[in-house]
Amino acid sequence: MKKFLLFLIIPFLSFGQINEKTKHYISVGFLDHKTGTSVIGYTNTILQNDNNEVFIGLGTSVAINTLVVGLKKYLLRSFVDGYSVISIQSIYGMGGEGVNSPAISIGFEKKIWNQFFLNVGFNSTIRIYSERTTEFLNYPHLNINVRF
Repeated sequence: MKKFLLFLIIPFLSFGQINEKTKHYISVGFLDHKTGTSVIGYTNTILQNDNNEVFIGLGTSVAINTLVVGLKKYLLRSFVDGYSVISIQSIYGMGGEGVNSPAISIGFEKKIWNQFFLNVGFNSTIRIYSERTTEFLNYPHLNINVRF
């Protein structure tokens, strides 16, 4: 699975270098809709149109680091923007072994000032372990992010 993620990430990196719409996204708060179980997260938007964006990123908390590739789709564009996110996360803990996890998120975001946004929603992650066991993690997220 690690080789599969590398094959996905390398082409996206090359698109990101030539795409003029590339956007950077840094989030700080209680978890994140893109990077999952992260207190601090960074993503780079590779491809983007009015309602969709493809991104790669990484996030960290005290004991967990996450690499992620995903798709964000805006469902509602209004005073508050509604979205859904589908992603593949590779989660590494202090033990060093990675767990590959599909994840989905739904939520709302509101621009609060210039490039600052408030983001609130719900994440669901399926952690697939090598012993053929799975674990479903459901949790809310609340963060402030800056985009540039």
